[in-house]
Order: sequence, then C-alpha cells, then structure tokens
Amino acid sequence: MQRMPFWRTLGLASLLAIVLITEGCRKDPVFNTDPNFRLEFSSDTIAFDTVFTTMGSTTFWLKVYNRSSRDVEIQSLELVGGEGSPFRLNVDGDTSLWQENIRLRARDSLFVFIKVTIAPNDSNNPIVVTDYIRFSYNNRTQDVVLQAFGQDIIPHRPKYGDILEILRGNDTLRLPYSIADCSVPWKAGRPHVIYGYLLVQSGDELILEEGTRVHFAPDAGLIVADGASLKVRGSFTNEVIFDGMRMDAAYRNTTGQWNRIWLLAGSVDNEIDWAIIRNGRIGLLVDSVANHNPTLVIENTIIDNMQSHGILAQGAVIRGGNLQVSNCGDRLLALMGGDYVFEHCTFANYFSQSTAVRRNASVLLSNTARPLIHADFTSCIIYGSLQEELHLDLTSENTANYSFSHCLIRTPINTSGRPFHNCRINTNPHFKDPSNGDFEI
Repeated sequence: MQRMPFWRTLGLASLLAIVLITEGCRKDPVFNTDPNFRLEFSSDTIAFDTVFTTMGSTTFWLKVYNRSSRDVEIQSLELVGGEGSPFRLNVDGDTSLWQENIRLRARDSLFVFIKVTIAPNDSNNPIVVTDYIRFSYNNRTQDVVLQAFGQDIIPHRPKYGDILEILRGNDTLRLPYSIADCSVPWKAGRPHVIYGYLLVQSGDELILEEGTRVHFAPDAGLIVADGASLKVRGSFTNEVIFDGMRMDAAYRNTTGQWNRIWLLAGSVDNEIDWAIIRNGRIGLLVDSVANHNPTLVIENTIIDNMQSHGILAQGAVIRGGNLQVSNCGDRLLALMGGDYVFEHCTFANYFSQSTAVRRNASVLLSNTARPLIHADFTSCIIYGSLQEELHLDLTSENTANYSFSHCLIRTPINTSGRPFHNCRINTNPHFKDPSNGDFEI
C-alpha cells in the first residue's frame, strides 16, 4: 500500500481545521421578531366542495410564505378543533394536530396539506363544518379558516362474494353487485352512491323522480336486466343527475370516473326524460332488443364528457328527441345495427384531454355485425372538431335504411344521390362557446 505524501496529509488537515473553525464561529441566524411582521398565505380560507359523509376528500394545500429577510420561528402550528375536528393536516410528513418550533427560512415557504372526512348526521340537508389552522409566532397568532360542506348519502354496496356473471362475446364478465330496491321511487334528497354495480332485477321497475342524484364510485355502474325497466323522470327545472362520486372542483370535468348505465338485451320500456349523464366511460350501453317495444325512449337529456361513448347501441331500438350528446373521447353515438329515430338532437364533439386524442367520427352507422333496420335523423346537428363527424360503415347501402332530413352535418361524404334531404353540409353552426360546453347556436 502506498502512503499519502506528507504535504498532501498536511493540506487536508489544514482544510479540515479551517472548516471546523468557521463552523464553530458561525452564529445562529437571528429570527425575525418584528411585532408588525405577518406571515402570508396562499388563501385565508380553504373551502372544500360538497363531500359525501364517511368518504375522505381530495387533498387541498395551503402555502405559507415568509417574505422577510430573516428566518421566522413558528412556535406552534395547530388544528384548533383537535382530535374532534373532521380535518387533518400534513406538514412535511408530520400529521400531528399540534406542531412546535417550525423554522421558516427567509424568503421561503411551507406547504400544509389538508383533508376532511365528515361523519354522517342523518339529515337530507347539507351540513357545514368549520375549523381553523392557528399559527403562533412573535407573541401573536394568525388563523386560516377551514370549511367544508357535507352530505349524507344512501349507499349501495355489494356484499362480499356477490358476483354477477354476464356473457359478453366469448368472455364472461364477473362484476361485484347489489340488488336495487325498487319498492319505492327514488326521490330528491340524499344522493344515492353506487359501489360496484347496482342491478335492477327482471320484473322490477326502478323509478327515479325529479331531483334524484345518482353518483358512482370508480368502475361502478347501473345494470337493467332482461325483463326489467328503468324510468328516469326529471323535469325542466330539476333534472335527474348521474355523475361520479367526487364533487371537488378538480373532478367536475374529469372523464372516466365511473363505468356505464347498461341496458341489457331484453330490458323493456326504458325511459329517460330530463337527465344529465356525465363523466363516465360510456353514458348508455344499449343491447339488442328482444321484443317489439323500444329498448329506450330518451328525451330532453344531456350526455356529456364521457371517456369513450355517449350512446353505444348494439341492435337496439331507440327513440330520441331533444338530446345533447357532447364531448366524448371516442364516439358520441355508435349505432351497430338496430332501429333508431332521432329528432332535434345535437351531437357536438370538441373533446380535448391532454391524455387522449380523438380520432373517430362522432356518429357511426354500421351494419357489418347486425342489420341496420332503420336510422332516421331529423333536424339534427352532427358537428365537431374533426373533418369527418359522420361515418357510414355499411357493407351495402341497399340493405341499410337510413336518412338525414334538415340536418347540419360535418362530413367529407358525397351526399348527392344518398338519403340526405335539405341538409347543410360542412356549415359551421356557430355554437356560442363549445370549448366550455355551451352548444347554443
């Protein structure tokens, strides 16, 4: 082994001595003790949107600023409500309700993360909970208000081991499910929250009256079985709402929060009137008809912001009027064989998500897998951000009975000699604000 030269050893020893002397002489920083100094906050109130009871909220954050040229010692940071508070804090990984001697460096900032879980209170009306984060320093205190609105729910949860098996093509889907109690109509009041799948059994009729709110957990959905019916009876001023379970502002326009409303083959006399269906993967999956009645009559309804399809119909019978189907990641309306009439409907697709690019036309008519018996569109708009918003996937037009009358359509199709009557092709409808979902002309 070679020995280190003496001069190098001496140099390292000298450097170490200098560092130790310097560190030993360095004075602790002088804290800001100015009685007029104030911490600054990113907000003086942290307000949570409606949070369903027993469910934790998303995490909000508060930023605390020291704008001065000296460090500040926060003697204590506390959640005033203590253990009884529905709120919880996290400061640099410390979840204590009382924290002491926090040094906030000069011209630096501190993050405080906040969540809330609200206990049930057996009420149909929303409740308000309030607390405070208190910062104590320099013989003074500053408070930041915490506020959240809570809402009791009617939960629908599968029992452990309850699995519904549905044959889908060559695959068998195994879905956790619970059975819908259809003995009385659902009414406005406490929202219904569905976990897994809620099944309307054969012979039952699930009625949703005006103002009913139905919220779905991730991957959840509603299934209407063979011989069962769904009746959605909203009103012009009080629609029935289907949405995800998160009410936070960050989730208001987030697609894919739940799965689908699924009308199985043989479900009968389904009616949807004055409803808003938002933020799922497929708004309505409508399977083949097994009788002479329409699988679905749907009117005065908005289906918006679905990750995949607004309406996916496979050999179904649908009568639709005064609909808005908008902003879906794949198609707004896919008719895979079947029998359809749509009047006074707007199909408008300006879907824009950073994680997905839409490539398919908004409306599809196909007879490749099932006969397209009938598909009539009257006084409808089919428009969007792509050059092709109508796609005809027809093995033979002689076997497809379809027509468009008095419609406005964006399409490269040569419509001459085809059943397009008094239509405007590639004429901009000049929606008021399509990027924000306002499709008024």
